[in-house]
Formats: sequence, structure tokens, C-alpha cells
Amino acid sequence: MKTAHLIWLVLTALCGTTFVSAVTYAQPFPDRSLRLLVAYAPGGATDIVARMLAQELSASLGQSVIVENRAGGGTLLATESVRRATPDGYTLLFATNAFVITPLLHDSSTYDPLRDFSPVALTTVQSLGLLLSPQLNVHSVQELIDYAKNHPGKINFASSGNGSAQHLAGEAFRLAAGIDIVHVPYKGTGPALIDLLSGRVDMMFTSLVGNMEHIRAKRLNLIAMSGLQRSAAVPDIPTIAQSGLPGFEAYTWQGVVAPARTPTVVIDTLNRAILNAASSTKIIEVLMAQGMEVRTSSPEGMRTILQQDSSLYQKLLQQTQTSIQ
Repeated sequence: MKTAHLIWLVLTALCGTTFVSAVTYAQPFPDRSLRLLVAYAPGGATDIVARMLAQELSASLGQSVIVENRAGGGTLLATESVRRATPDGYTLLFATNAFVITPLLHDSSTYDPLRDFSPVALTTVQSLGLLLSPQLNVHSVQELIDYAKNHPGKINFASSGNGSAQHLAGEAFRLAAGIDIVHVPYKGTGPALIDLLSGRVDMMFTSLVGNMEHIRAKRLNLIAMSGLQRSAAVPDIPTIAQSGLPGFEAYTWQGVVAPARTPTVVIDTLNRAILNAASSTKIIEVLMAQGMEVRTSSPEGMRTILQQDSSLYQKLLQQTQTSIQ
């Protein structure tokens, strides 16, 4: 009887321990603040949208969502930080097209956007504006092409960094127009725009978000949009395809990804919260007025976009022979 009683006590203790551990592990997600990393300096379109989304997400999740800017390494600094983070849903990346492009630009192995991350949701898509410094004194795509052909290597174009969608839009334009223009990479859209506004650089493909005031005040000259269709935000501005380069198209997207092996239940919770946050009338109206469309997706839908873009940009990079050693 003493032996049986001892066994009963041990089993009781083990069961109690197991029960406590299960309760401790099954804490509801999220139970603390989340971090949303942006791979660019403050002030650009990606940063602006990330902060708008974070504010709405905080309300949806009941926890603070803190935006952290980690510019550098052609988006690698922020991306690698998220890749190495604990896969618990508390560290996320606000990704753009560069998330797919950057690994394709490096000869050495960096990361695999499909293997090393878990897609959460697409948030926005947009075409890009072709913005010029007024100091260039060019007012149409054809004028720009003519000037570039008469002054090879004299025009430079800014981007938010090597491997950004802005960078490849410029490279695609260079290739389609048959011109010689020079790429100048920055650590984010904000610093690039400062130099565009001052006339230190001549042109830039970028979002209209945060730039409409500059365009209206004629501090920047918007001559065309990169989508196949005109933007509802600036219906009087033609597309590049309508301006002498038929079929030209460039667009960007933004979305959220988490480290690989993040539990499905956490991904689903984040996806629902993002879809709810992105349905905010405030976000939709503000972004639509600046040429950006709120478009959300399931995790599987975003994975499909990553797969398609990987093939698309690989072909473009081969055509433009763009690489980073």
C-alpha cells in the first residue's frame, strides 16, 4: 500500500506539472507589444504606410505595434533581423518588392523569401510616379528620352536603395528607352527625395504617397505613371506606356511577413487583424487620394505573389544585367 500510495503521489505531481505547463504555454496571442520592422529610413512611403497600419493594428490586436526603422544593406539589415527573430509573431517585417529582389541581386547566399519567412498578408499595391527635378526643365517622357540620348550619362536617377522596386523601375525604363542614365542608391525614399527636391539628383520612380503636396506646389514635376492604367489620384497624368513606350509597366506592393515556422494560429490571427486594420475608411481614403490601392490577401495569396515576382524580377535582372558583388 505504501508503494501504491507513493506512485499515486508521483503521478499526481506529474499531472499537476503538465497542466500548469500547458496553461502557461497556451497564453493568448498577443500578450505584449509587437515590432514591425521597416527596411528604410523614416519619411518614405513605406514608412508612412507602416505607421498608419501599425496604429490600426494596435487597435485590432489590443497591443501596441511599434514601427522600427532599420535602413541599410539594401534592406538586408531589417530583413535579416526578422529572419533570425524568434518565430512567435512578435517580430514582423513590413516588406516591399525589394524583399524578393534583394536575394536575386547578391552573388552570395542571403535569404530565401519563401523558405526563410512565413507570409502573413498583402496590404497595398500601386504604380509609381516618374518624378523629375524642376531644374531639369523636362516636361514629358519623350522630352526626357530625347534629352538623355543627347546627354548620355548626364541624367541620374535616385532610388531607396539597390534592389528596390524604384531601382528596377529605373533600370527597366533605361532598357526600354535605350538611354544611358546613372543610378544613385539611398538608404530609403526619404533621403532620396530630399536630394531630388534640392536638384542634386534628376529623377526618381516613387510612390505618390507623401509627395502630392510637392507635386501641387511644383517642387516636383510628375510627368508619367508606371502602371498600364492611369491613376485615379492623378487622372490627367499619362502612363509611360501611353507616352511612347508601349507595354511598359512597373508597380510596387507592401505586405507583412514573419519568420519561418511561426505557428499557423499566430499567422491566422495576424492576417485577420491586418484585414480588419486595412478596412479602415481613413486608411483607404488617404491612400487612394495618393495613388495607392489597399489590397489585402490570405497568407497563401501573398505566397503566390512572392513566387510570381521572384520569376518576374529574375528575368528583368538578366535583361538589365544588374548585380551587386
